[in-house]
Amino acid sequence: MDNPLTILAIFAHPDDEIGVGSTLAYYSDRGVRTVLICATRGEAATIYCEDCATRETLAQVRTAELECACAHIGIRELRWLDWPDGGVKNLPREQAIGELVRQIRAIRPHVILTHPEHGLYPHPDHLAIWEMVREAFTLAADEAAYPEAGPAWAPARLFTRALPQSIFEAAPGLKEFRVELNGQLLPFYGTPDEEIDVIMHVEPWVERRMAAWACHRSQHNPKGFSATMPDGVRREMAANEHYLLAAARVPLPEGVTDDLLAGLEAEPAEEHILADEPLPALLAELGRHRALAEVCEGYEQDPSDPGRRELYRQLAEGEREAVYRLARAVRQAGAGAGTVEADPDLRAAGLRCVAAAERAAFLRVELEAAAARRRSAAGPADDLLALIEAQLALLAAFPITDEQRMENG
Repeated sequence: MDNPLTILAIFAHPDDEIGVGSTLAYYSDRGVRTVLICATRGEAATIYCEDCATRETLAQVRTAELECACAHIGIRELRWLDWPDGGVKNLPREQAIGELVRQIRAIRPHVILTHPEHGLYPHPDHLAIWEMVREAFTLAADEAAYPEAGPAWAPARLFTRALPQSIFEAAPGLKEFRVELNGQLLPFYGTPDEEIDVIMHVEPWVERRMAAWACHRSQHNPKGFSATMPDGVRREMAANEHYLLAAARVPLPEGVTDDLLAGLEAEPAEEHILADEPLPALLAELGRHRALAEVCEGYEQDPSDPGRRELYRQLAEGEREAVYRLARAVRQAGAGAGTVEADPDLRAAGLRCVAAAERAAFLRVELEAAAARRRSAAGPADDLLALIEAQLALLAAFPITDEQRMENG
C-alpha cells in the first residue's frame, strides 16, 4: 500500500479554510490526506450572533465551529498553533517559522495551500502567515535549518488562494466592499484571470462548502463579504476555486490547469520503518507514546510552569505524531489501533512529576528508552527514531535552571 498524497492548508483564522473548502472536500473524497493548520483561535474577532458567544467564550466557540466545518469538508486532521489572533506578525519570527517547519516535516505534505501575498485583503495575520509559510516551505527541505524540528521534507508545490478579477466584474459591490479592522477599511484584491494557474472545478462539492460555512455562525456578518454577492456569484466562487502557484519543486505538467496534485505520486509505504515488528511490541509502544502525549498535554496546561509551556506543547505535538505513525503501522499489521489506551502506569508516573527538573528527567529517561528500543528493533532508515531523537534535542534545548533544580530538591 502507498502512503496517500497529502495536502496541507495553513490559514490564520477559523473560517479562512472556507475559500478552499470545495477543493479539500473533492480531494478528501478521492483518498487524499487533507490536513488543516489554523494559526489562531480567532478570539479577537467581532461576534455577529447575540446568543452564540461572548468575548470570554469566543475562542472556544470558534474552535467548535472549525471542528464542525472540518467534518463537512472532510479535513482529516486539524492542528492548532494557538498563536494570538491579531498578533501573528508580532511573534518572534525565527521561532514561529521553526514551528511551521516542524509541522511541515511531521505532516510531510506534497502540496501546501495558504493566504496570498496580499492576504486577499490585507489583514496583518494573513500577510504574516503568507511570509512565514513561504519561508517554511523553503527551510523545511534544508537539513541544516532547524535540525531539532525533525527530518527534512520537501513539499512539491505551494499554492495561494486567488480571487479572479472576473468575480469583481460579476459582483460590482466587491470593488467598494471593505473589511473593517481596528478602525481601518481593508479592500479585497483581485488577480487578473490570465494569471491564475489552477482552477479547481468542484461544483459537486459546493454544498459541503456551504454546510461548512454554516458552522461559522459567530462570523455571519449580515453586511459582510458574502452578503455583497448575488447568490449565483457566491455559488460560482464555491464551484470554481482559484489558485496561484507561488513556488514549485515539481512544476505543474504542461497544459494542466485544473489539478493541484497533477504529476505527483504517492510514495511507497514506509514498510522499513516498522517492518517485521511483532504486533504486541507495536501495541505496547503505541500505549507508551499515547501516555507521553497525555503527560506533555498535562504539563502544558499547568499554570505553575509558564516558562516551559511552549516546550511542552511542542513535545505533545511530537508525541501525537509518533502515535499517528505507530497507529498506522498497527493498522497495516491488520489490527485495530483505536482501542489501545495510554499506558496507565506511565501516564500516572509522569503526571506525578511537579517540578520542572523532575519533569525534564522523566521525559528524558522515557524518550531515551524509546530511542533505544527503536535502535534495537529497526534498520538505519527509521523515521520514528528520527522523530524521537528530535524530541530529545528539543528537550535539551530548554536547559534546567539552578532555581528549577532547587525546586526539585
